[in-house]
Amino acid sequence: MDEQERRIWRRPAVWAAAALLLSGVGGGAWALGLLPGTSACSGSSLRITIAAQPEIAPALSDVADRFNVEEHRVAGRCVDARVTAAPPTGYAGDSTLRAKTDAWVPESTLWLDIVRDAGDTSVPPAGTPVAATPVVFATPRPVAAEFRDADLDIGWGLLLKDEAAGSGLARSAADPRTGMSGTIAMIAVEQVAEGKADDAAEALRGNAPGRPDGTSGASTAVLADLTGAERSARPLAVTTEQAVIAYNDTHRPNPVAGLMPDEGTLMLDHPYVVTTKDRHRRDAAEAFKAALGTRAAHDILQQAGFRAPDGTLAPAYADEHDLPETAPPSLRLPTREEVEEALTSWET
Repeated sequence: MDEQERRIWRRPAVWAAAALLLSGVGGGAWALGLLPGTSACSGSSLRITIAAQPEIAPALSDVADRFNVEEHRVAGRCVDARVTAAPPTGYAGDSTLRAKTDAWVPESTLWLDIVRDAGDTSVPPAGTPVAATPVVFATPRPVAAEFRDADLDIGWGLLLKDEAAGSGLARSAADPRTGMSGTIAMIAVEQVAEGKADDAAEALRGNAPGRPDGTSGASTAVLADLTGAERSARPLAVTTEQAVIAYNDTHRPNPVAGLMPDEGTLMLDHPYVVTTKDRHRRDAAEAFKAALGTRAAHDILQQAGFRAPDGTLAPAYADEHDLPETAPPSLRLPTREEVEEALTSWET
């Protein structure tokens, strides 16, 4: 991390967004004049680009495909919404990408102020959450069974332990500077074991995945080597509920188990913000935001493993993913000091 990045992380504006780590109510009605019409569009389309957290980008692309077929019009032109995957660090550090983007969906509201502090005031200080996912632990299912047999407490204090259930514990999490699941892990450790976050950071730093590329986010990257760890060291990764669901969809012979910490957790809220200054493109981006509040969009997002912005799951998806319908227990919202310490906890 260079000195400019260090200054960004230390700036105080990030505290204003801390209370929005937990999801709020999302959705919204269609804007006047942006409804799909009954006549075909004429002329060239009005293309907009939405940069999104890689984990949510595929589901948003499915919503965009449906939206585009419905032929929503702005200024007499059909809106063509395209979604591109971009981890927050990539978006924050790429002015060219930001200039080409009309809306942004990062994993957490905290990222909005980080980019604003870097000098890009096109990013609003708050957005509309479109989907939530709690930060959880993940481990191979045989290890989860051993934890149950040993009656092991599944709490944030595990990140401070070298051993669990009689064997070594290989703990991993995303660097807080590249993934908010890592930030929440550090906040959680400090809340349940005050003064011990530095110990957890020291243990986790060596096992952190590299900076995410354009195809995955930090919560997904941390799962990459989970099932390949030595059997003598039981792996335990900090990730998200949705990342576990997506991982298991593509790793059916070797699925992992998501474990909810006993003390509760915090959620990634995936806020949608419109960033373009062009009037027509703003109208088009607002129309797509309205589409994300429809039942059809909620179905697509929950099918992909995301919860509704309020943390709930529809019964059908709760049953499909073997998860509770209600939002998980919440940790206390972090203080300003806790957020600052979490964001800088891995600096060396």
